[in-house]
Amino acid sequence: MSKQRDDFVAAKIAKLSLLEKCGQLLTFTWRGAYLTPSGIEQVTKLQAGGLCLEPYALETCKNLYWGRSQIDPDFKKPKDYFDIAHTYFDSRSFGVSVTPEELTEALNKLQELAKSRNSGIPLHITIDMEGDFKNDYTAGRVLQFPPPMGITAIGDPDLAYKVANLMGRQMAAIGVTQFYHPVCDVNINPLNPEIGVRSFGDDPKVCAKFIDATVRGYQDAGVAATIKHFAGRGDSATDAHDVLDVCRGDRKRMEAVELAAFQAGVDAGAWALMTAHTIFPAYDDEYPATLSKKILTDLLRGEMGFDGVIVSDAIGMAAILKKWPLPKACAMAIKAGVDTILLKADDESRSQCLFGIKSAVEDGFLSEERVDDAVRRLLCMKYDQGLFEKAGKMDPKKTAAIVRSKENIDFSWEVAHKALLVVRDDKKLLPLSKDKKILVIEQAIPYEFLGKDLYSHPHMFCEQMVKHSTNLILDDTAFHAEQEEVDEALELAKQADLVVMTNYYARIEKKGNNTHLVRALKAAGHDVVVVTNFPYRKGTTTLADAVVCNFSGSPDSIRISADLLFGTIKPYPTTRMPIDLSAEKNLPEEPGTPPKPEKKKQINVWGGKC
Repeated sequence: MSKQRDDFVAAKIAKLSLLEKCGQLLTFTWRGAYLTPSGIEQVTKLQAGGLCLEPYALETCKNLYWGRSQIDPDFKKPKDYFDIAHTYFDSRSFGVSVTPEELTEALNKLQELAKSRNSGIPLHITIDMEGDFKNDYTAGRVLQFPPPMGITAIGDPDLAYKVANLMGRQMAAIGVTQFYHPVCDVNINPLNPEIGVRSFGDDPKVCAKFIDATVRGYQDAGVAATIKHFAGRGDSATDAHDVLDVCRGDRKRMEAVELAAFQAGVDAGAWALMTAHTIFPAYDDEYPATLSKKILTDLLRGEMGFDGVIVSDAIGMAAILKKWPLPKACAMAIKAGVDTILLKADDESRSQCLFGIKSAVEDGFLSEERVDDAVRRLLCMKYDQGLFEKAGKMDPKKTAAIVRSKENIDFSWEVAHKALLVVRDDKKLLPLSKDKKILVIEQAIPYEFLGKDLYSHPHMFCEQMVKHSTNLILDDTAFHAEQEEVDEALELAKQADLVVMTNYYARIEKKGNNTHLVRALKAAGHDVVVVTNFPYRKGTTTLADAVVCNFSGSPDSIRISADLLFGTIKPYPTTRMPIDLSAEKNLPEEPGTPPKPEKKKQINVWGGKC
């Protein structure tokens, strides 16, 4: 089998032009609704190796990546340079709801386009489906689950395998071939703004068990697992979308914490790994891991024995873009050991990146042998997944059968139930009484993370609360309530005996969440019950009288939280807080409060501030 595969792949590579090879190293974005000239030509002309599905159902060059253009104004176009069509739609609506059957059909068409190229090479189709607010396909009642930290709270690696396997089978039926997951970052910094519940926790030994189960679950379903973000962003205090971070853990700490978790993923046989846009001075004090040969080739491949596909994190993040223009960064990453570059919302820079890599080979900066090695790894993974035969032939009816299976739907509800945790109930407000007038305040979840249907919509929590009581006043706010919304809530609370509100945390919401609203309500003398997805203080807040953590902003987790509040279900006695929150005692009580004196930290847990 191996020789047959190697001969097949070698024959494919021998027939590829340099442009086709460089195209295979790029994973572009496709926003999952309908085909445009731009979406077609990134496959047919730029020779894309893969596509990453995004939750935004609108393709446009106006969709700047975290507010920044990716164009390199100093890029020198080679003689054979060409650009492709661009789309200039404007986001004026709440997007399109695409059913699993429709997405299956659309991906079939894209694979047919890819296989009709001279190379005949199918696409790898990637997606983030981490849980919580990092599910990049949520329409058509597709099954969603709590993120890693919620799974760890349940405490059952066998259940973690079942969740991963069902997710894999569901998305594989649609035509997805690779998950950018599991997150292997050990979240040892409670102030980490980027990782949080995306991590399995703060104990590397516990993380290792759940990483192993998740990798096996995905890959037994035929979907490539991608362990990320190497060499570990769990000790970070910044977001790589905004700034290039430096994680200063020494080698002893990194081997015991960060690398131990990734080694579990390597040992489980993960087919792919994603890099971190972070500098790790213990191994390379000059370049972030994405651009570091010392980290990717010497450490990861040499010392840790990883032989799979190396994927860059989205190359257009500020951590890279503020210092290196995209075309140069792409070539540098491949030279360092990256096999495929992820470009997200970098529409206008797609041709620049392709020709930046090609020119780097022609100018001698990047060897064609390194390009061939990267293409070989990618094609071997596609071959092992059977994509040369089955890509473009997925059956929409089979997709529907998995998504709408009662057994699978019941399992999703069971997992959401098991992940529920009552963090505190200081005034014994739970279960809620139908005799009390309750003001319910629900945050508006960003529309890209909603299915835009009656299963997944902005008022799921209020909808479920009404099933238990009509003695309610329903209100909503932006994810971070503006002052007029705070004033409205305070006025409405005068009519109520109790306030129940959501206080979710999402890293993309830079203004923050609704902790300030909790503060205002408590200052006005009201009892407040909070439902949050985030077990750290940003979610649970010391101010609320009662707190329920569901670990997830997905539909089942939101709805079942209301059931718990009214006492129709009880929390599972085996569910535990999966992180050590004692370190939060030394953190500010709430935003704007100066921190308490910091105690000396143990090197294997807290050494190395980011």
